Amino acid sequence: MNERVRKAKKGVTRVSLILITRMIKLFSLIVPYRVGVWSGGVLGFVAYYLLPRERTRAIAHLTQVFSEKGASWIHQTARRCFIHLGKGLLEIMLMTPRRLEKVIEFRGEENLRAAISTGKGVIFVTGHIGNWELMGHAVAARYNLSVIAAPIEPEQVNNMIVDLRAGMGVKTILRGRPGASRELVRVFKENRIMGILIDQDTDVESTFVDFMGRPAWTPTAAASMALKFGAPVIFGYVHRDRNNRHTMTVEGPLKLVRTDNSEKDIIANTAMLTKMIESAIRKNPAQWVWMHRRWRRQP
Repeated sequence: MNERVRKAKKGVTRVSLILITRMIKLFSLIVPYRVGVWSGGVLGFVAYYLLPRERTRAIAHLTQVFSEKGASWIHQTARRCFIHLGKGLLEIMLMTPRRLEKVIEFRGEENLRAAISTGKGVIFVTGHIGNWELMGHAVAARYNLSVIAAPIEPEQVNNMIVDLRAGMGVKTILRGRPGASRELVRVFKENRIMGILIDQDTDVESTFVDFMGRPAWTPTAAASMALKFGAPVIFGYVHRDRNNRHTMTVEGPLKLVRTDNSEKDIIANTAMLTKMIESAIRKNPAQWVWMHRRWRRQP
């Protein structure tokens, strides 16, 4: 009986997600950009109160990391996080190449050009900071960008996201799908940019490194690929400004740890990249995904 209930709930959630996504997509087709972004903020505000599990998790994580802050700051930051993500969703759906140039400032592009000039491909490391999808759009507007991503369920939602990226020039390599490994290797052979996010606990090759003062299960793919292919590593992140414009910062090429112990090198470099992500998050705490179960596994 419990299994039947679980499957029924999963089915309802799946259908609801498809319907909500289609409604938001339809809405994005008929509203002006500024109205759409404002509406996304309202959607996030409402979601903060309608999703108790995610709200509770976000508050708990913020409390653990910012123990010196009061309850008012914690709750306000959690609410701002939901509002920010709601805005980001509509921004992605409403974005066009022409509009992109007006809403994002690209800082440190010379660092990315320096990495590309090596001819070995580039590993662009980031996290779920700011509107990370928008940052991908900004990079793809200038360079050949592919991103590694896990398929999202249900498939209809996954296809919509992949199509939105493709419309802005971003090619998605879905982990576990046929041809994914060959396409990944091709990125480096053709001196393209590989975008990868390493700030979530997922079922991929990972290791425990410190994140916000606690051990967190962290993907090692970026460090592994850098050492394997000899590709330079760039770190980038984007933050939303007060006027709903965005500032994107690119740093590097980074100096990696390279010794005769590849296993230790992978861990050391993953830890270094994670510290850079943490630093970017601390600059604007409301612009990270605090509802994610980042510390669900224990060493």
